[in-house]
Amino acid sequence: MYIVDMHCDSIGTVTAERGLINKYNFSREYAQLQFVASFIPAEGQSPDVRRKRLMRHLDVYIAERERLKLVPILTCHDLNFAVEFEKRASLFSLEGGGGLFADSEELNTLYRAGLRVLGLAWDTNELAASAWDKNDTGLTAEGIAMVKRCSELGIILDVSHLSDRSFYELLETTAYPVIATHSNFREVTDSPRNLTYDMAKKIAARGGVIGLNLYPGFLSDTGRATTDDIIRHVDYALENLGEDVLAFGFDIDGTDGAYPEGITESESIHDRVIDLLLSRYSESVVEKIAGKNAIEFFKCNL
Repeated sequence: MYIVDMHCDSIGTVTAERGLINKYNFSREYAQLQFVASFIPAEGQSPDVRRKRLMRHLDVYIAERERLKLVPILTCHDLNFAVEFEKRASLFSLEGGGGLFADSEELNTLYRAGLRVLGLAWDTNELAASAWDKNDTGLTAEGIAMVKRCSELGIILDVSHLSDRSFYELLETTAYPVIATHSNFREVTDSPRNLTYDMAKKIAARGGVIGLNLYPGFLSDTGRATTDDIIRHVDYALENLGEDVLAFGFDIDGTDGAYPEGITESESIHDRVIDLLLSRYSESVVEKIAGKNAIEFFKCNL
């Protein structure tokens, strides 16, 4: 089994004493590709300040990647190598437009440095309205230009955190597959951060994948979750989307330490969830959710 986790915020916690990999955010049992997300909120921060934060994250990421000897995933050939030889690997992603603009040299620089997945907004910014914004203005003109530029470069667009209008306008702007790196299902848990049935079906119809998020507020309407709530979302995905769409996008280190009951930072979270899934589903289905679905997508789209 090879694990792919499409969203983790651990780059923001790296210090001189604490590295990118720790006992709970990587598997102890299996090789793993971890997406390393640079989290760039917009509120109260100028575009210049956000760009500088993003570039600092990139510097830290490259240093940690080299120190830990992680295989950098930039192309499908890199991914094939990592999976075939069971190597730990990493892929750089962006959560929030970071004050970038479609015609900026920074975007080209980021692509050359390894950025392959980009979410336009975490909170509402110059590019798009976020899922939490009640005034859903959708994509801006600059956001539409950014979607087109990412499609030209080969940067895969992540719809997690987008408002409903932003989501549909993004799909109208690009014909390429999109992904939701860390989003659950609104019919199961009524959060604006989760995908509606129609959204999930449209992602699946384009060949995209959806990463299961472990944040309790996206797993349960009560804000407190158990492992049963994880299963409810997995069951929903399997029943409504089939076996080839759901992936991992655990949002580790992006949940302020909040996880479903029974999931703790005292052990590998990935191994704990895999054991949970194996207790209910066949090994072939678990292998798809844990990694194969994401691997097949990125082999075709990197």
